[in-house]
Amino acid sequence: MSSGSNDAASASAAPPGVSTSGLAKWLALLVLCLAQLSTSGDNATLSIATGALVKDLNAPMELVSIANAMYSLAAGSLMVAAGMIGLMVGWKKTFRIGCALLFCAELTAFFSPNMEVFTYGARLLSGIGGSFMIPSVLGLIASNYKGRDQAVAFGAIGAASGVSFAAGPIICGLLVDHLGWRYAFAAIACLCVVIFIGSFVVPTPAKPARKVVFDAPGVLLTMVGLFSVILGFLKVSSWGLFTPFNPPFTVAGLSPAPFLVLFGIVVLALMLKWERHREAKTGSALIPLSFVGTPQVRNGLYLTAFIFLAYGSGIFVTVSFVQVVVGLTAIQTGLMILPFALGVVICSLGLPVVYKNANPKRMCQAALLIGTAGSVACIFGFDLSSYTAIVPFGMGLIGISMGMVSAYASYCVTSALPARDAEQSGGVQATSRNVGQAIGVAVCGMIMLTAITMSVQDAAHDDVRLSSATRAQVATISVIPYLSDAKFSSLMLEHGIAQTDVPVLVDVYQHARLKATRAGMIATALMTLLFLFGTRNLPTRSKSSALESQGGESNTRRGTADA
Repeated sequence: MSSGSNDAASASAAPPGVSTSGLAKWLALLVLCLAQLSTSGDNATLSIATGALVKDLNAPMELVSIANAMYSLAAGSLMVAAGMIGLMVGWKKTFRIGCALLFCAELTAFFSPNMEVFTYGARLLSGIGGSFMIPSVLGLIASNYKGRDQAVAFGAIGAASGVSFAAGPIICGLLVDHLGWRYAFAAIACLCVVIFIGSFVVPTPAKPARKVVFDAPGVLLTMVGLFSVILGFLKVSSWGLFTPFNPPFTVAGLSPAPFLVLFGIVVLALMLKWERHREAKTGSALIPLSFVGTPQVRNGLYLTAFIFLAYGSGIFVTVSFVQVVVGLTAIQTGLMILPFALGVVICSLGLPVVYKNANPKRMCQAALLIGTAGSVACIFGFDLSSYTAIVPFGMGLIGISMGMVSAYASYCVTSALPARDAEQSGGVQATSRNVGQAIGVAVCGMIMLTAITMSVQDAAHDDVRLSSATRAQVATISVIPYLSDAKFSSLMLEHGIAQTDVPVLVDVYQHARLKATRAGMIATALMTLLFLFGTRNLPTRSKSSALESQGGESNTRRGTADA
């Protein structure tokens, strides 16, 4: 075939709409990065505004906890379904739908008269909006960027997450402190308007050659299964793993959390069986067989889960310590974790640009070892009521690890799939992130609560400074939460502990809390190491470098033939 024919074929295969070459290509990517920032900013604002919500809306902590979980529950349950809808109606349409829903969510938050409207209106809408927007971002990248450009684009999305980790608490904290929590959500609404207008410069991908039919039974099974799994993991720290802490009900005297996770896994297994049948019958599925049957895709999805597991566990432990124990404000916390955010941004965006012919398998393996080293380093930086410079250094290593994996995980998934399945993978990738974050927070939260409860009870039992009545009373407390010294003192008084014994218990609690914090970072290190088993089937070179190598070999053969 002639060179002209090749050019014509390439032109006909290019997606319609705005050209993805030159400035327009990177301007479109900027819009997609802003979309990632908007969803991250929404969650950051909620975490920063918790105290203000409790004060202004008279919100009980139980409802605040539900509000925090609502985004993960709604988004995580719907993202796979949104991935199929995006393939049916077009990624730009679902992107704009998600943007519009997120805008409505922020307005609802701004005008919320009470915590019920905020939780079941604003937070539910933001989760649904995120379920449409984030898979669309990944779908637009998979369809509009190819080769090394695609790796760079996925890295930029990871960098946007890194920016939100540090900038989110600082910017949102300034808005909450100086204007109020309502205006912080209003600022995100304004950002949604900018993103919606910017969507007009994003290229419109070509529609898939084969028609995709909506899968109602699959969607229902997926929603029920993912909702159960994510809710079960989120509730482990408050309901207990096996021994019940304070659940609404028990199952044979045990916590319902693991049973909820097990039920979700069974439902998802049934969903996969249904999807095999459906794909054989109609040619389309929520979870195509290529996702399950391709080792590289499975390993890529594992690593995608690691990205937010590292964030969910490492940040959860560190931020809990510096805010609860040390007493840092939101802005001070953002500055403290700045090395983490810089590590994510520099590595996720810089590696695909600078290290063009990297070995994805080796890079991901190195990233996991670096992340493990970072978690171990943090262990030695925590003290009874303060922390040393080792903690920001360790967090920086975890950020580098997360950024390195961000640079390659999504590319490993999409490069091993057919074009249509690669576009649809956005929903599955986004779901793996939500599940990974839920697991990270659940495991660390459970280990920390168990460690602090057992340590206090064991130490109190052997401490002769305490009265026998106090020792007996402490032994009856089912769970001792992670609290500041002042709140722990109040909790002990509520449990009937004598005022004279409280200072001794505070001393015991400080040592137990330090052990629990270190135990949380040990759990993060061990979970990071376990992900090494998910790197066996990753590619040893990128598709773009492989094509360049093939091109070089072809030129060599052509030169030999001419000679």
